[in-house]
Amino acid sequence: MLPLPFTTCPQSDPDCTTPLANFLNDAADAAINFGATLIVVFILWFIARRVIKGITRSIEEGTPWQSRKARKALAKARIKMPSIDTTDARLEAERRRQRAGTIRTVLNSAVTILAVAIVAISLLTVLGVPVGPLIASAGIAGVALGFGAQSLVKDVLAGIFMLLEDQYGVGDIVDLGEAVGTVEQVGLRATRLRSIDGTVWYVPNGEIQRVGNMTRLWSRVMIEIRFSYDTDIDAAREAMLDAVASARADPEIDEAILSEPEVPGIESFEFNAFMLRLMVQVNPATQWDVQRAIRRQMRAIFARRALRLAVPDQAMMYDTSAATAIGDDVATRAAASSDGDDTTEKGAHA
Repeated sequence: MLPLPFTTCPQSDPDCTTPLANFLNDAADAAINFGATLIVVFILWFIARRVIKGITRSIEEGTPWQSRKARKALAKARIKMPSIDTTDARLEAERRRQRAGTIRTVLNSAVTILAVAIVAISLLTVLGVPVGPLIASAGIAGVALGFGAQSLVKDVLAGIFMLLEDQYGVGDIVDLGEAVGTVEQVGLRATRLRSIDGTVWYVPNGEIQRVGNMTRLWSRVMIEIRFSYDTDIDAAREAMLDAVASARADPEIDEAILSEPEVPGIESFEFNAFMLRLMVQVNPATQWDVQRAIRRQMRAIFARRALRLAVPDQAMMYDTSAATAIGDDVATRAAASSDGDDTTEKGAHA
């Protein structure tokens, strides 16, 4: 049996290589290159994640005002040092933690996508697929897609600036115009909210025209009460402040309140009342619980102290003789009339 030409070489030609050997050598080189690329990409991906972690950790920790060296340096430079363990500092630390978590998630996703794209291109090169035409086609397609997907580009740019400006983060309660709720996820393209009734809203970042953040560092309880004109103003003001003191008997309410309550004075006059406003600074997202607790105490205190709330000077008048009057059962009246007619007819026959 004669040897196949692609498996053997003439003994007189020592430099001869078979096509199979060339194929195996090329495959080995390609596999080595792909493995090296994979290792390099993995190392760069790991380093990038470590850098992202370090950057976001610095965002989360902020300036180490409480460290001895930092405060010593500030004192030496005659710079007024901020107070330690203040309420604002604690709330700002929590806000930084939320922002750092959001930025960390977005950057890690971007780095992972970039690493996967590089590995995919390297794999196509190993398999012999021409990458150059694909990249050129992708560039042309990208230009065409840029014209056709302007809203997508707008959403991504808006998401980037939203993260850089720290407008809101995961856990904040925000008003985005068409949707109000708690932020569950912040992405480069859209923001996911969950409203109070459980509805999940997906709002494209490019469609957000304004942002109302209800839980930025701290919130405020604001309760407006309208009293009748014959109510003593000082007594009403004292009752409102006492309602806050009574509500603070609950440890959770007391912990949520950050400042002393204030009732500045008469806020407005109306045709039948004057209005007093109670304001209290509280922890983020606790204003609703605190308001309910204070209103409950107000109701009891107002009743004990005989403080009268304003009652509109208008009343609804209606004709009780009409068949369609409010609260008048037409069917009952018709039945009663029928019974009366029957009784009359029976009396007449009798």
